[in-house]
Amino acid sequence: MNLAGETKFKESSQNIWDALHNPEILKGAIPGCERLILKENGEYDVVLKLGVAAVKGEYIGQVKLEDIEDGSHYVLLAEGSGSPGHVKAKMDCKLVQTDKGCTLIWDCDAEVGGMIASVGGRVLGGIAKFMAGQFFKAIEKQRGSGGAE
Repeated sequence: MNLAGETKFKESSQNIWDALHNPEILKGAIPGCERLILKENGEYDVVLKLGVAAVKGEYIGQVKLEDIEDGSHYVLLAEGSGSPGHVKAKMDCKLVQTDKGCTLIWDCDAEVGGMIASVGGRVLGGIAKFMAGQFFKAIEKQRGSGGAE
């Protein structure tokens, strides 16, 4: 399953970059995040409890960043599983400074298995985009800058 999108922020790309790499902000922004622990090797252990329809359940996983170009680009690798199934995702993220703030351009390839795979890509895509929207709005809310578009 491939998902892609872009989100416009009213802050500089450096401010959004800093927010996207702050464990406390991430914990408050990731939908259903109950635990996010940054390990010494730069990877995160994460526990999510999601209450959204077909993906409802608890997931335990790991997240790491690669190909980091400070302030502008990284690749997020995530893998997790729970009673509803498992997910493995690779998301390319680019931050571009604009006149009115910045734009985050993301492109994600995800593999899903288990019960959640039986739901179908169209429904999962809708749920994933909904959750991504919640995440970006929560980032802006925590930054106090008026919301992502």
